[in-house]
Amino acid sequence: MLTNKPLLLLLGNLVLAGCSLNTPMPQADLALPQTWNTASAENHWPASNWWQHYQSQTLDSLLDQARRDNLDLATASSRLLQADAQLAQAGAGLLPQVQASLGADRAGSAGNSPGSRFSAGLSTAYEIDFWGRNRAVRDAARASYQATAYDRETLAISLDTAVIGNWLQLLENAGRVTLARDSLASAERVQQLVEVRYRYGAADRLELSQQNTLVAQLRAGLPALEQQQRQLRTSLALLLGQGPDFELPELEQLSTISIPQPSAGIPSELLTRRPDILASEARLIAANADLTAARAALLPSIQLTGQLGGQSTDLSSLLSNPSTAWSLAAGLTQPIFQGGRLRAQVSLSGARQEELLIDYRRTVLNALGEVDNALDAVNRAGERYRFLEQVEQQAELAFNLAETRYRAGAITLQTLLDTQRTWYQSQDNLIQQRSTWLLSTLDLYRALGGGWQIDGVV
Repeated sequence: MLTNKPLLLLLGNLVLAGCSLNTPMPQADLALPQTWNTASAENHWPASNWWQHYQSQTLDSLLDQARRDNLDLATASSRLLQADAQLAQAGAGLLPQVQASLGADRAGSAGNSPGSRFSAGLSTAYEIDFWGRNRAVRDAARASYQATAYDRETLAISLDTAVIGNWLQLLENAGRVTLARDSLASAERVQQLVEVRYRYGAADRLELSQQNTLVAQLRAGLPALEQQQRQLRTSLALLLGQGPDFELPELEQLSTISIPQPSAGIPSELLTRRPDILASEARLIAANADLTAARAALLPSIQLTGQLGGQSTDLSSLLSNPSTAWSLAAGLTQPIFQGGRLRAQVSLSGARQEELLIDYRRTVLNALGEVDNALDAVNRAGERYRFLEQVEQQAELAFNLAETRYRAGAITLQTLLDTQRTWYQSQDNLIQQRSTWLLSTLDLYRALGGGWQIDGVV
């Protein structure tokens, strides 16, 4: 039985008196605005199912498939598993290390019969975390794990908005293709009218050539739109983790997609609504813990070791009645000279902390700016769409009147051509602006962090 009580008392006092080096977290010192520059309709954050406000029957299935099969999201999940393993590895430094051994040897000498010897042992080692270095290493790993988890959530939000945005652009392009074909059919109808008038001498060759030119221009615009449609389909298939031969759902009309009115809460709440901000904060926490660990590495470390072993010339008696021995030791180690490596690590960790503090400030300010700009973009897009609606209505009326008067011979073909081009362009502008309005609401949802909440992250 151990009788060296002074050694036990000394070790006990060291453990009880152990203290950690607490490195204070640097303050970001950011003055957050009280309100947004552009007022929103209501003062609340998006719901978790925010995409349902577009009232598209297809989006649910597309988003489900993207979250299941997207390769970038799968890569992020693998990184999260790696961070979890690193956290478990870092936490092992706070626990005793225990090893077991079992050996056998046979030896002899001249004039003596050879003999066998069997041995078994158990050894343990434990570093007293006197200055909190091991705890700091574990805290850094935990913060890095949280940052990786937030990164995955950021990617998931970006994936959702990318899928929805690609789908909306597909519908926009499909609407433009339909419009181009309808406009071509209308121009061909007028072309037939001009040809009839030309045969009867009511129109000259110039008028016929002008209308033929318009028809050719409309036909030339179709291949580019159709090529863009193929590219958008391929891009969406890639987001869904599929090849270019993937069969997409039936396309809806862009006019059937409802335009939501997203609103934003208080600006200060954005700090817990966007996972990229929390990821930046978690990395700053990890850097702070790394700095603590680097500083603690300059100080003495205390190592406890213990061994228990037995040996016997007979394997059976090794288990029943071995000759045993034990030992318990404590060691104090103080770094003296390592060429400045440890102090350089402290400087490196401090500079890394400063860098991440700047990155955190930048992330917060960028997020605030994105929301403010997105709120304004939604309002401006809606205003412009309503103006373009009026333009399109007047352009349609002008074309119908011009066609009637041209049939009656009251105006020249040039006037009819101008009204044709104006009406076609006004319809095309209206389709594109509706898509711009929808995409601006999507940008606002992304800037607000979607419907993500911090409760969903470990």
